[in-house]
Amino acid sequence: MYQLKEQEEKKLWLSQFDHCAKDLELAEQLVDSILYCTLSEFKNNLIKLIKTKLPLRQPSALFIERELQPTKATLPPPIYKQKKTLNPISKKKHKRAHGAAIQAIKSLRYTSQDIGSEALTAHVASTLCRKNDRRFLLHPTAENVRKSKVRNFVILTDFIGSGDRARTLLDAMWNVASIRSWHSGKFIKFWVMAYSGTDIGVQNVRNHRFSPNVHIVNECPTLFNSFGEGKDEMIELCKKYGYFSKDPLGWKKTAALLAFEHGAPNNMPAIFVSGKSRGAKKWTPLFPKRVTENLWRTAEVDMSEVISHALDELNIPEISKSPRFRKSNTKSKSAFIILLAHAQGKRRLAELRRVLPLSLDVLISAKDRAVSRGWLTRSGALTLAGHKAIRLLRRQGRKNFVAPDPFASYYPTQLRAPL
Repeated sequence: MYQLKEQEEKKLWLSQFDHCAKDLELAEQLVDSILYCTLSEFKNNLIKLIKTKLPLRQPSALFIERELQPTKATLPPPIYKQKKTLNPISKKKHKRAHGAAIQAIKSLRYTSQDIGSEALTAHVASTLCRKNDRRFLLHPTAENVRKSKVRNFVILTDFIGSGDRARTLLDAMWNVASIRSWHSGKFIKFWVMAYSGTDIGVQNVRNHRFSPNVHIVNECPTLFNSFGEGKDEMIELCKKYGYFSKDPLGWKKTAALLAFEHGAPNNMPAIFVSGKSRGAKKWTPLFPKRVTENLWRTAEVDMSEVISHALDELNIPEISKSPRFRKSNTKSKSAFIILLAHAQGKRRLAELRRVLPLSLDVLISAKDRAVSRGWLTRSGALTLAGHKAIRLLRRQGRKNFVAPDPFASYYPTQLRAPL
């Protein structure tokens, strides 16, 4: 499990919520709702997604999403250079892509050479290409695309927030006449793959004229989908203390609650990633300059407490007395918890993590186990076997459940009205 260190950084950040006690309580709940993705989680799950979703026998060109040089033109610069070439069939000159693709990693600011998450994504893609150079090509030349008969153009990124960057890279592909021709002739398909993404961002990318297939490993928790009826309070808290930023809820009001070991996205609320160093009221962000790795540590988890917390959160403590549940190992108990949570309509990642506060990898593994046992479908719907397992747990639990302090004296708190 990965959690924030109970040290000076977190305490200092929380101490800034000093308007009232309620604000501090909400801030503690907010910071505990952030999901943290480690480097190993990111790498392993992204590679698994690429291998399982892309066609096995079709070569795929992998392109790394990064910031492109802004221009005044409607479309960004094309990813390939183009030259007019005589078509032997039509006897006309047409634009034809040639040469190398744009660089996978390039800093747009030469004064600081700032490199973002594209460096890590490029490393993952490069490793994948070296292992299987016939199936995957990293930023191939236009000539290599034709020679290898590439059938899939794939954009890789760590996070789809607003979806603007992915759309910009797709526009850069659209700006190449050869790619438009291949797309028109149905020779290539377009894909965008990320570790996580918001619903709005994913839909924004899907609406591109290429109609790309968009796949993510995990949905992104946000202020809007993580707190139910308490959503408005959290939004107001972020706006109140993030007043100094023009985007108090993050870029494009995404309000993401996801941080990676390699950095926090700018789609997080401003109170996490932006600071104010001038004026009477200063603000120190939790992730200065969006650096996160020094605030987390690996912690040994007492799984008995986690399981007990989960059952209390689901309001079914009697399940703990079921012999089947009690004799199960930790992984099976986690799968049972996921099943019971789905039965109560808690299917989003943020909701599952509030029930079972473990790392993303553990949650995914627990859900996969529930699916493999036939309790859940891939979409999260309960099967007949799942309903049967729940009925058995409840029946066994009620039979063996003993109320707290069974020998305590009973006395009525309300009397029936006289007849």
